[in-house]
Amino acid sequence: MNTTFPRPTVPRAFARWATVLAVLALLGGASAQDATPDVADLMRDGNFYFAQGDCALAQYFFQEALKRDEANVPALIGKGRALTCQGAFGSAVDAFRSAIDLDPASVTAHVQLALTYLNQYKTDPGTFAGRLVEALDVLGRAEPLAPNDPTVHNTKGIVYYEANDLDRARASLERAVELAVDAGMSDRERSIIQVNLGKTYRDLGVLEQAQTAFRRAVVLDPTSAAAHNDLGNVAYRLGDCSTAEYELSQAVALAPSSLSAVSQLAIVLFECEQVAESIPRFEQALTLDGAIFAPPLYTYLARAYLAQGRVDDAVRRAQQGALLPPESADAHFFLGTAYVARNADGDGAAARRAFERALELDPGYAEANEALNALR
Repeated sequence: MNTTFPRPTVPRAFARWATVLAVLALLGGASAQDATPDVADLMRDGNFYFAQGDCALAQYFFQEALKRDEANVPALIGKGRALTCQGAFGSAVDAFRSAIDLDPASVTAHVQLALTYLNQYKTDPGTFAGRLVEALDVLGRAEPLAPNDPTVHNTKGIVYYEANDLDRARASLERAVELAVDAGMSDRERSIIQVNLGKTYRDLGVLEQAQTAFRRAVVLDPTSAAAHNDLGNVAYRLGDCSTAEYELSQAVALAPSSLSAVSQLAIVLFECEQVAESIPRFEQALTLDGAIFAPPLYTYLARAYLAQGRVDDAVRRAQQGALLPPESADAHFFLGTAYVARNADGDGAAARRAFERALELDPGYAEANEALNALR
């Protein structure tokens, strides 16, 4: 669920060069007077670097602005947002609270404070369980200030979504979509709200409405990998393999390092009987950050190798899927199946152990029981 409108990122090399230029601009100049930027210049630079994804440098400029004008509410909000994107939630909360103390009518400060509470909750739900209630309390104070602000309703919707209160999330997000039409929001911002609404519909089980929301998101922002990804996911759930493959391929083209997009495309290709085409996608997925925390991907790849007769590769990947936590009965069942297919010395005993472990994890696993009986 999108908790705020995302910023574009820049290559690390560009960010470093931009930092060098910024420091030179601050230190250089023909005279001391020329080298001292005013608050407006500092705010402009802070907003520029924040938009580029360089949150640390953005924070520096906002702090410099506050040195010159400590009651500058936009600078406090900018500093809070820069701190939030660096994970410094406690300091960000302080900045937003200071902004609200200075300007109790600032809707932006309220919304950003609520989003920071939400992000803090998501990093550690156990420790920060109360943050969702606090976020809703803050938004409850913001709504009377701007009852027709779609940003307030969108934020309420995503907080309710995280709290698994899907009916309230749906109502808030439907209202946000309605208000966004005449609110002067960009197509990209409206697309994000549609994605949030689509996810809520999806989790409520109304897949056709979810598909409509995701399609609208794609139309509003064709460059949104998230919108294509979610549309492909719902299309597959509705049994539309061709649309699912197309949309997920678009998501991968836009975000080739997205584990979600690449792995979903691989799984859809496999389940839609394009096994050979799924293999390079699974292999791609396993090179991405976070793949080690998704053991079913290894098991899926083992199954794809088995279907192509690559039994040694199947055993290797199935072993990885079975060893990675959390253990699953499926992983051990397909490991046993791979051993049976290879049928090398010792594979029979290894297959037996794998099927037995599958049954320990799931005593009602009929296929594992049948496979074990076939070895006796």
